[in-house]
Formats: sequence, structure tokens, C-alpha cells
Amino acid sequence: MPFYGVWEAVARFTAEIRASDFMAEMTRRRDAHGSQGLMGSLDCATLYALTRWRRPAVVVESGGFIGMSSAFILKALVDEGLTKAKLYSIEWSEECEQGVLIPDELRLQFVPLRGKIEDFVERDRLPSSIDMFLHDSSHSYRHMLWEFRAFWPRLRDGGLLMSHDVHMNAAFPEFVAKTYAHDKKTGRLDVQRTSHYEWGRWGYIGFAIKKQIN
Repeated sequence: MPFYGVWEAVARFTAEIRASDFMAEMTRRRDAHGSQGLMGSLDCATLYALTRWRRPAVVVESGGFIGMSSAFILKALVDEGLTKAKLYSIEWSEECEQGVLIPDELRLQFVPLRGKIEDFVERDRLPSSIDMFLHDSSHSYRHMLWEFRAFWPRLRDGGLLMSHDVHMNAAFPEFVAKTYAHDKKTGRLDVQRTSHYEWGRWGYIGFAIKKQIN
């Protein structure tokens, strides 16, 4: 499966959305609610671009909060014509207005879920096979690793695992390192046993593209 063109596609989609009326409107909405705890424009554009590039049918995000990240995922789905795709957005706080920033025209594919992500996983209340997962809940080292390990097996071949605020601790680079396999003699990448096709970081968004190992 070829992934060498990912950066060119992501760069193109990022530039497109950053110059759009949608970005201006979402920035206005974000600032009106207060920007603390919300993604900045670069990270939103990166999330949008990666979603458009991957064209997922099933997306799960943790820490959906008031919907800044959700809006950009949903916008990408619409722009790709993925009318049957769904975004399952998990938010544990009972106090926040979950998804309030999402424009009305994007809500059809939005599935808000309220509660702890651990409970949804334990009770098997989430899709067992997904195309994309975004971590944006608690950024503790332990919890980030738990989410990565819990959702990596659910990703299909070519699926995207993404995380916001990867600079907060070593959880993301440590997890990515665990998906590598190396040739014992040369120490170089063993393509057949490595369980990712590609990984990277742009802004505060980190991502890894899963590879199924037969």
C-alpha cells in the first residue's frame, strides 16, 4: 500500500482549509467561547487534511469537548463526499456543552457519546473496526498509552491513529517505537514485521498509519 505521497496531499489540504471561510468561521466561534483547551488553527488544519487524505468511514475521538476538532473532521468527511461516514465523539464531562461549536449542517454524521472512554471500551459500546482514532482527552502519560494500546488493534489496515498534544510526554514516541521491528543483523527497519506504514508529527498532532501483520 503506497503512502509516500501522504505529505504532499496533507500539505495541499492544509493550505486549502487554512485559507477557507470555514477556518475563519470556526476561529470566530472558538474565540467567542474562549480558546483555552481547544486546538489551534494549524492543528485543526492538520487534522482536517489527514482525515481527507485517509477518507475514513468510521472515526472515534476521545475528548471531543465542545467540538473544535469534531467540526474539522466532519468538514473533511463532507468535502470528500463521505455521506455515510460517522464520527463517534466521546466526552466525559457533564458540564461542557458537547459539540456546541459544530455547525448545524455538519451534525448529521456526528454521534456524541457522554462518559468515560474506559467504560465504552470495557462494555464494548464502540465499533470494533475503525478507520481513524483521535486521542484528545487526558494527556497524562499513562492514559495516553492506554488509549493508544486500546485502539490500535481496532484500526483496519491503513488506519490512522492520531494524538493531539504529543509534546506533553513521551507516550506517543514510545508507542510508535513499539510498532517497529528491526533486522537483527543490520539494525535497520524490518518491513515485514513492523506494524506501521508511516508515522509523523505536524504541529502538536502526531499520527501513525497502521499496517496489519499477517
